Amino acid sequence: MSANQTSTPVKKGDACPFILSDNEPKETLISENDSKNATCPFDKAKEDAKDMMHQNGELKTEYEVKINSLNRLLPETQQKKGQEFLSDPQLAFAMKEGTKVVHTAAEDSIFTKRFLSGAITKDEYGRYINSLYFVYKTMERLLAQYKDHPTIQMVYFPYELNREKALLKDIEYYYGKDRVAELTSDSNITPAVQSYIKTLQDAADKNPSLLIAHSYSRYLGDLSGGQILAKRLKKYVLKIDVTDAAWDSYHGLEFYNFDHIANNNEFKNLYRQRLDGARVTQYTKDLIIAEAIYSFELNIALFDEIQVLSEAKKLHATLNDNDTYTVASERSVSKYAPSADWFVGFATGALTLAVGLSVYNRISERL
Repeated sequence: MSANQTSTPVKKGDACPFILSDNEPKETLISENDSKNATCPFDKAKEDAKDMMHQNGELKTEYEVKINSLNRLLPETQQKKGQEFLSDPQLAFAMKEGTKVVHTAAEDSIFTKRFLSGAITKDEYGRYINSLYFVYKTMERLLAQYKDHPTIQMVYFPYELNREKALLKDIEYYYGKDRVAELTSDSNITPAVQSYIKTLQDAADKNPSLLIAHSYSRYLGDLSGGQILAKRLKKYVLKIDVTDAAWDSYHGLEFYNFDHIANNNEFKNLYRQRLDGARVTQYTKDLIIAEAIYSFELNIALFDEIQVLSEAKKLHATLNDNDTYTVASERSVSKYAPSADWFVGFATGALTLAVGLSVYNRISERL
């Protein structure tokens, strides 16, 4: 461009969106000098283009760089970039790291604090597994519906993971067989549960890949801290000694019993490897991480709702301690209800993998 040519100043009220702002990083494509001169880079590019038309011979490298830089700002370029599949998405690690920001919210929940102090009642736990029944029923139905989706099929293990039937057994354990139909009917769906299952359906409708955020946070949480806390339930809630023959029983704890998985740690590693092999774009990966965070918030909403229902005395009553059965050790224990003065294990199913282990560590430090 000739020395006499100058860039056209940006008119007042017609600001260029590409001028460097005060908060813009120095590495921006638009130079700091352009920002100080308050000129639009596209005005200068137009003049450069006119100048290039008068150049003889091959296009100069300088102008090639300018054109390529400006092309990166075009919407179609950004869209194409977002549609490229990632060679190594590292979804498992990304979700673990992404959900760390909700730790504080989980710890501040009244219900979580009561869980940590062992002040949860039997009726509250009954409502918890009742709520989880609807969540898992919906999630597992959607996973089955989209089992052939490229992303879902990578981590679809219904035989090993499905929890709906296990939760039905636990509901029967705490409430009795005659009440199962009543408690699992749609009329027993609470607002927080309704919001949760609607979110699952909306996620599937938007992009089935988002379902893996929910399956990851739920199943791997159940397979991790859930197994440790299930043992604590046996000791402090069911009052079973580790030397008792009943210790190996999962009465009332079927939710934590993954009897089709030989080794939990090996299966979790396999799940993460399959998850990291999913074909996703950067855009989809970001959506999945956001959905994982949201799934954790939905869990907290379940906790808070149970707390409110409990305070309002609107929980369904579980069977009393007079309904008993005889376990293998011939020791008479409650058939449908453990002690109501200690509760630990319920929260594991609601926590994501990122916080499940940290919660357990906190419990261990207190004991």
